[in-house]
Amino acid sequence: MPIIAIGLNHKTAPVQVRESLAFSHGRAKNLLEHLRAAHGGENLLLCTCNRTELYHSGSAEKPALISSLAERAGLGCAEIEDYFYCHHDREAVHHLLHVAAGLDSMVVGEYEILNQVKEALAAAESVNAIGPVLSRLLHEALAAGKRVRRETAISRGVFSVGGCAVVLARAIFGDLSGAQAAIVGAGEMAEAVARHLVSSGAKSVFVTNRTYDRAGQLAAMLGGEAVHFEDLPALLEKCNILISSTAAPHPIISRQMIAQAMRARRNRPLFLIDIAVPRDIEAGAGELDNVYLYNIDDLSAVVERDSRARLEEAEKAERILQEQAEQFLAWEASREALPTLRALQDKFEAIRAEELEEALRRLPNLSGADRQRIEQFSRALVNKILHLPVSRLRNGEGRQEEVVEALRRIFELDEKR
Repeated sequence: MPIIAIGLNHKTAPVQVRESLAFSHGRAKNLLEHLRAAHGGENLLLCTCNRTELYHSGSAEKPALISSLAERAGLGCAEIEDYFYCHHDREAVHHLLHVAAGLDSMVVGEYEILNQVKEALAAAESVNAIGPVLSRLLHEALAAGKRVRRETAISRGVFSVGGCAVVLARAIFGDLSGAQAAIVGAGEMAEAVARHLVSSGAKSVFVTNRTYDRAGQLAAMLGGEAVHFEDLPALLEKCNILISSTAAPHPIISRQMIAQAMRARRNRPLFLIDIAVPRDIEAGAGELDNVYLYNIDDLSAVVERDSRARLEEAEKAERILQEQAEQFLAWEASREALPTLRALQDKFEAIRAEELEEALRRLPNLSGADRQRIEQFSRALVNKILHLPVSRLRNGEGRQEEVVEALRRIFELDEKR
C-alpha cells in the first residue's frame, strides 16, 4: 500500500507557522478521526516543538492531506502549502527512521523525539487510525532509533532543546551562579531546563505551572521554589532570566504584563527564552527596552556548533537506518505479494490435481501404495518448482511489483481456468 509523509519543520517553516499547526493531544486525536473519515487508510500525526508531520498509508495525495490539516487548524491552504515537504514510499520510510533516530532534529541525536514517536503511535492506536502498515513502520522506526543511540555515540553529551536554552542563557549571562531563574511549565522540557540551570549553579530557581502541585514536585526535586501561577507577574519582577515551556495553545505572557514588570524592575535587563510551540510569550515583548526575547529558532547557532561534531557518528547511524529500512520494505513487499503467492499456489495445485486424476484414470491397475507414491511425487514436484519464486517474493527480493505483475500475467492468475 502506498505511503506518503507530508510535513513542515524548523528547516522549512518559521516558528509562527509551526505554532499555527501545533495540535494538542486532544486535537490530534480529533484530526486523526477526521482523516480516517475523509480519506480512509491509515494515518499517524507526529507533532513536536519543531515539526508537524502526517503519515498516510492509502490513496490520499498531498493536496488533500494539506487541505485537511489546514481546515482543522482554521487556516487556508495557500497560507501553508509552500512550507510543506512530501515524501513517498521508500523516501517516506527513510524519513521517519531519520526522525526517530534524531538525525532530522534541531539537536542532532536528542532523546525526546523517541518518546514523541511513541506518543504519536499510542494516540493513533487509541482512535484506531493506524493499521498493519504504519504500525509495523513505527515499530521499525523505534527500533532504529534505539539502535542508533545504543550502537553509536551520536547522543553522547548531547543537549536537549531545553539544555540548549540554558547554553544560550549562559552565553548571554556568562556565569549563571548569581542568576535568579524562573521556569514556566512543569513538563519534560521544563524539567530538562530546570536540571541544566541547577547544574549551571543558578542562585535561585523558581518553578511555576498552572497545576501548582506539579510545580511543587519539580521544585522539590531540584531544590527550587514553587510559585503559584497567578503570581507570575511578581516573578517577572524579580528574576533575571525566564525560560517558558508550556503546552498552552496561546501566549500566557503578554507584552503588557512584561511592560508592567519592567517598570517595577526600573528597567533592569530581563532575558526571556521561549521554547514553547505555540509560543508562550507575545512576540511584541521583545520590542520593549532592556527586554531580550529569544524563541526556539534562536537556538540554531548553539545547535549548529554542537551538531558539526556529530557528523562522523551520523554516518554510522545512516548504515543502521538503511538496514532497518530494508527490513521494513522487505516485509511490505512480501505482504503485497501474498495474494499473488496464494493465487499462484492455487493455480499449480489445481493443475496438479487435474493431471494426477487423469494419470491415475489411465493406470487403473496401480496398487493403493503406488497411487500414494505418485501423488506424493506430484506434490513434491510442484513444491520444487514454486520454491524459488515463492521464497524470493516472501523475502522481498528483486523488483517486487514487476515480478508480481509478470507472474499474474504469465500464469493468468486474474482469470479462471
